[in-house]
Amino acid sequence: MKKNNKQRLLGLLIILVGICTMAYPRIANYVNQQFAVKDIADYNTEMAKTEESTIERLISIAKEYNKLLPLSYPADPFSGDGINYVQQQDYQDFELLQPAVMLGYVEVPSAKIYVPMYYGTSNTVLDKGVGVLENSSLPVGGEGTHAVIVGHNGMASRRIFTDLEDVKEGDIFFVHVLNKDFAYQIDQIKTVLPDEVEELRIIKDSDFVTLLTCTPFGVNDHRLLVRGHRIDYDFSQQHDSTVKLLWWQTEIFWPLVISIVILIILVGVFIKFFKKRKKKK
Repeated sequence: MKKNNKQRLLGLLIILVGICTMAYPRIANYVNQQFAVKDIADYNTEMAKTEESTIERLISIAKEYNKLLPLSYPADPFSGDGINYVQQQDYQDFELLQPAVMLGYVEVPSAKIYVPMYYGTSNTVLDKGVGVLENSSLPVGGEGTHAVIVGHNGMASRRIFTDLEDVKEGDIFFVHVLNKDFAYQIDQIKTVLPDEVEELRIIKDSDFVTLLTCTPFGVNDHRLLVRGHRIDYDFSQQHDSTVKLLWWQTEIFWPLVISIVILIILVGVFIKFFKKRKKKK
């Protein structure tokens, strides 16, 4: 009987470990998403306090910088192959070009994406959000611009661009920079090899943003490119906010937490029962 009790206890512990292992990605993603929401809220608060003249100065300089970029970009952000950094000494101290500086955030309602956006594609940046690819346009809009925004997928603790494959042509996503809002409608979705960077080039008279991530999950030997063109959008109207969709995650989060708590209680009850039986003997 003693051996059976030990086996049952071991079985419960194994189940508990299994549930914790399965729950970890969801719980970690939920917690990290709340940190991201807070970072975005803090950023918006800071921008609201910033003088409009300062905002306009930054936008103006960003547009000047964009005009100096070449019309092609021969590099893959994840492998680093072919990177040829644009040397613009006049902009080396520009606030929006500093490594890992927060530029704003990206919102893709159809894929439940709501993430902070930084400059650069370093590990520091991509571990906490998405990054604007060096030498691609700063995402401040304007003809002859093409901002490439890069994010990981399949991370255990953060989804970032994991659900980007759920979007379809015609969907709208939003890029928020400083206190400006830009809307883009998806017009092209392509899967390419890392060295096939033609779709990242700047096209004269076009205003593009491409969301880029690795694919397929677990293999990551291709790149998923989701391109959108700038459209007019009335931001005064209510759109389906991705922030609201975060509550969808709690519907998974809380049952998992409750299940784990119940299992812990069951284990405690079983141990107490086992001790009582042992005393009776």
